Amino acid sequence: MRKFEHNAFVLGLGFVAGFVDVFGFSRLSGLLPAHVTGNLIFLALYLAHGHYQVLMFVAALPIFCGGVMASAWAIGWLSEHGRDPFLPALLAEAALLLLTVAAALAFGHSGSPNSIGNLVTGAIIVLAMALQNTIMRLVLNNLPPTTVMTGNLTQVLSDIVAFACRFPSISHTKGERIVLERQARRMLLTLLAFLIGALVSGLAEVRIGETGLILPALAVLALIPYGQRVLRD
Repeated sequence: MRKFEHNAFVLGLGFVAGFVDVFGFSRLSGLLPAHVTGNLIFLALYLAHGHYQVLMFVAALPIFCGGVMASAWAIGWLSEHGRDPFLPALLAEAALLLLTVAAALAFGHSGSPNSIGNLVTGAIIVLAMALQNTIMRLVLNNLPPTTVMTGNLTQVLSDIVAFACRFPSISHTKGERIVLERQARRMLLTLLAFLIGALVSGLAEVRIGETGLILPALAVLALIPYGQRVLRD
């Protein structure tokens, strides 16, 4: 299995996740494209308060699941037919993000969660995040996910405590410690990149609106040279 060890991957994809979550929350009536299960909270809240314009929140989870299954099939099919899925997968994600920009510009901003613009734009960007998470798991050696930041933070902090206190019940070989330390660094970088992406998205929202979503698409494309370097080695 090829090793995509460069920190550019966790930084770039963490940035993308943070950016699209703020974009979705601001532009798509509270939708969280990178934290799909979080939309269940909004769904429950809206229903509890008697608001029933919740079609996108109902649809987000099955769209994400379908996107993951389709992405896994496509990646597997490419691998089975002797093609490395890295480049096609990243190009597909960038294309979905750019298609989200086109949809957002075509439909404009709507305050209704059930508007056709919100539904189309939300579905595309959720599919982009489904593809990203599948890429991270199946192509990029199971990098820390960008959809469970709470889990990443919990893992990092618990590892820090275990290493610092040297509890006798938690013993690791030197090799295991190296692996765990590398994982902790990756998770911290993912968290940092997510935060930066969220901040940049907020600024883009104020300054340039929907077209700001071009930035995460460019971030995905910027990872291609790093991956191609791995594929050549």
